[in-house]
Amino acid sequence: MAWTGRPIDPAFTLRWTFDRTELQEAVEAQGAFKRRLRLFRLLVLVALFFLALDFALHPTWSGGGRMAGALVGLLLVQALPWFSVRQQWRANPRLHDEIEATVTDLGVRIRVPGSTTEHTWEAFRKVDESDRAFLLSFSAKSGSPFVALPKRALRDQAEVAALRNLLHRRIGASS
Repeated sequence: MAWTGRPIDPAFTLRWTFDRTELQEAVEAQGAFKRRLRLFRLLVLVALFFLALDFALHPTWSGGGRMAGALVGLLLVQALPWFSVRQQWRANPRLHDEIEATVTDLGVRIRVPGSTTEHTWEAFRKVDESDRAFLLSFSAKSGSPFVALPKRALRDQAEVAALRNLLHRRIGASS
């Protein structure tokens, strides 16, 4: 992509260092991840309901053990985002470095120590937004790569609103 010429929209330059909490929120905010987590929770809750019904009709230790197992399963499903983020955090030391993103009408340029990556708007399939970040996804599929742009890296709420407007114009509304 050629980063020359005069941009039509104002450019935004964001600088930040991720913390693990932001990364976890970014993973959890992905629409496909939310849908998958809701499905897992629903399946475990349905299983728990039937196990509780079975235990009410036939109160035995084995029924209680199955119910306890379903509760442990529900807790594990709740912990999935934490495990996923922990693995990403440990496997990618670049997440600990300062990151700079420049967002213009041409696309997004990401700089980390030793690397610069440029993406035109066509590379992104959707934009999601959490309370703390904008998430630019390369695919609508769950677990796909994404670029997280933390709102705290912007100066004020007016800049957050202007970036939101640019992202939704260039990528489209979240699905």
